[in-house]
Parts: sequence; structure tokens; C-alpha cells
Amino acid sequence: MRPGRLAILISGNGSTAQALIDHPGSFRPVLVIGSKECYGLKRAMRSGIRVEVIPQELRKKDRTQDAELWILARLKASRVDAIFLAGFMKIVTKILIDPFKGKIWNIHPSLLPKFKGLHALDQALKAGETVAGATVHHVVEEMDSGPTIKSQRFEIPEHRDPGRSELLLHIHETRLLRGALRGLNG
Repeated sequence: MRPGRLAILISGNGSTAQALIDHPGSFRPVLVIGSKECYGLKRAMRSGIRVEVIPQELRKKDRTQDAELWILARLKASRVDAIFLAGFMKIVTKILIDPFKGKIWNIHPSLLPKFKGLHALDQALKAGETVAGATVHHVVEEMDSGPTIKSQRFEIPEHRDPGRSELLLHIHETRLLRGALRGLNG
């Protein structure tokens, strides 16, 4: 059986995308789309993966539908089987979700359903949590609310330093991705 063709949507540094590239499970990354120019695109290019960037004129909030149709055209052209949102800082709609129902996933830096949305680790630290984590989940229309595929927890160090805690989170996210991707079929 051939590996599934995976598109990765990103917005930043690309550490999660790199983990997907290095440990793809039953998927082979064939396309990385950035919501803007970002370092993660350079990571993908170094790995020989095709990259695209959403055009500037489609990045405005009132152009979400047009941007998603632009993305969908590139996904179809690359014969993508599944999508992974890896730090993609845009809320996706049914335009992208429906054609990939059950084959579009996200990693979120909290133990969902706690701390949905932006700055989840900061939310956990401010709430005095002693445990944090990350969740790989199916993407549905309601943000960070799809069924959980796999999650990984870790104890927040006593120092509660946000920078060091974020580094620990990234280490656990990478471990989580390796395990979660083994369970997903291409």
C-alpha cells in the first residue's frame, strides 16, 4: 500500500512540520502551505517538499473563503489525501473540512477540551495547572473541538518559566506526533 499524500499547513517556525517530515507514519508530506512567509517553509524546501504561500491579497479576514478555495485548488493539484494543521494560525471552515472529513488533523498545545484557542500553555500556567500537554485531534468546524486521536501530558516544572515550559511542550508534541501518526491510515 502506498503512503498517503499529506499536506501540512503552517504559520510559523515549522517545528511540528519538521516532526511530520522526519516521522511521517503512513503519510508522505508532498506539500506545505504557509499562511505567510515563515521559517517552516524553508524547512520544507530543504527536505525537497513543494511549498506554497497564501497570496497577500487573500490573507485578510474578509477573504477567508477565497483563501480556502485557493488552498483547496493546490491540495487537489497535488492529489493530497490528508491535511495536518501544524501551527496553522487560521480557523478553517467547511470549505476545507468537508472534502477531507476524517482526514484533516490538528495538534493543539493543551489537553483538550481545556484551554482551546490561542496561547493555551500560557492559559494553563496562569490557571495554576500542574499538568499540561498536547492533543492531536480531528478538525471540525468548532475550533479545537474534534474527536481526540491521541494526547500526551507532562508535569509543568516548578519553575513555571514560560520559555522552558514551551520547550518541554515541543518535546512532548514531537513524541505525541510519532505515536498519533502510526495510528492514522494513509
